[in-house]
Amino acid sequence: MEKILLTRVGYEKIIRELEILSRVERPQVVRELMEAAQEGRLERNQDFQAAVAQRQRLEKRIRQLQQILANAEVLVGSNLPPTKARFNSRVRIVNLRDGREQEFLLVSAVEADVGQGQLSLSSPLGRALLGRTRGECVQIQTPRGPRSYRILDIRMEEA
Repeated sequence: MEKILLTRVGYEKIIRELEILSRVERPQVVRELMEAAQEGRLERNQDFQAAVAQRQRLEKRIRQLQQILANAEVLVGSNLPPTKARFNSRVRIVNLRDGREQEFLLVSAVEADVGQGQLSLSSPLGRALLGRTRGECVQIQTPRGPRSYRILDIRMEEA
């Protein structure tokens, strides 16, 4: 499997989530499952069925996190200079059509959360920004038509 690039913060966040799921939520779900199983006929027991479904979702997420960590590589450097947009850099842009400014931390797809200001380098905008410098304009194609942005600032995120 291909290496998954993570920031130090993203790596630690995944470790914390895995610990909570494994040490807190998993035992709780097992207790709920045991309690529901004591109520009798399992095929008609809605509490039992709900607990089984919850355990399956929990185990699936635990496996996903373990897989990510098994293939994770925490990237601390880059072959691009700090004046260029790269992994783990914070990029402030302005939409040239409406003047709206946005700021994003460029991260891997695993860490991406646009609502939290974390943009995947594999997204159309992330790909367009990669390697660009302050003052440069980028254009991307969206379902609603082309969008143009100017890079206002680039700074490296602290490790």
